[in-house]
Amino acid sequence: MLIDAEEDFAWLRPVRGEPYDLTCMRHLSDLQTILGAYGAVPTYLLTYPVLQDESIVASLSARVARGQCRVGVQQHPWVTPPLTEAPEIRNSFVTNLGPELEEAKLVELMRLFRHCFGTDPTVYRAGRYGLSPYTPALLEKYGFEVDTSMAPCTSFADEQGPDFSADDYNTFWFGSRRRVLEVPLCRSIVGWGGRTAAHLYRRLSAVPKQQIMPGLMARTRFAERITLSPEGNDVAAAERLTRSLLRRKEPVLALSLHSSSLSVGQNPYVQSRADLHAFYDRLSAIMDMLANRFRVRFVASPELPALLADG
Repeated sequence: MLIDAEEDFAWLRPVRGEPYDLTCMRHLSDLQTILGAYGAVPTYLLTYPVLQDESIVASLSARVARGQCRVGVQQHPWVTPPLTEAPEIRNSFVTNLGPELEEAKLVELMRLFRHCFGTDPTVYRAGRYGLSPYTPALLEKYGFEVDTSMAPCTSFADEQGPDFSADDYNTFWFGSRRRVLEVPLCRSIVGWGGRTAAHLYRRLSAVPKQQIMPGLMARTRFAERITLSPEGNDVAAAERLTRSLLRRKEPVLALSLHSSSLSVGQNPYVQSRADLHAFYDRLSAIMDMLANRFRVRFVASPELPALLADG
């Protein structure tokens, strides 16, 4: 269970100087109650502004001490010092910052995390899935064990971000001197059309202004892109994705959500109280489906490298 634990910001304009607040991070109790009922220990991927808030850090530290959650870091470059880049949307992806600035921001994020929790982070995510060519070597250099920065079947090229449209969901190891585990966003193209349909879906989705055929393919379930999340998906879709990934013998299913879904009006998924109730209903149903229908084992993400190495 991976949670983007972040400031509430304008999703359409993630640039320096835009206003934000931390309201969502003060609404963790209901989420923790649901996850705790299934023995799930989430990993909160914390951004720089979250780490700057002493009351939020104290609350998370208490939950960590009780074994209710784990913590890692998430890089939002537009709010992480040093802030020397131009305030442009393209620079919300670390891939556009260059290796020196990306490393400087990572070092500062790690410094603040260490100040807050007394240990180095081992789980990392590049905000907006802005993985750069330099990120893997940096994560290896600074002792990270898990990266979660890939978004399969997704392209951010229209915003000058990375293109993962040719990648499918699977966990894998990387690193030349020490191994780091990649756990991507759990997103894949599934359907009764099989691999050919998935390839066709990718091809058609890449054509500008050509969304009619991918939409038709999804409605007929010939091929549909699904994310394992209560955000923007119904429970039946999550079940179809889970069933497909288990058939493929995928060892890890990474359920994810954003902390901004825990309060009203902070992201496109939860715009009303009714949306918030529906979000929690979907999350509960997905947890029940995973636990009781598919008998998955919930583990904290920092434990994955040892488990997969042994397996």
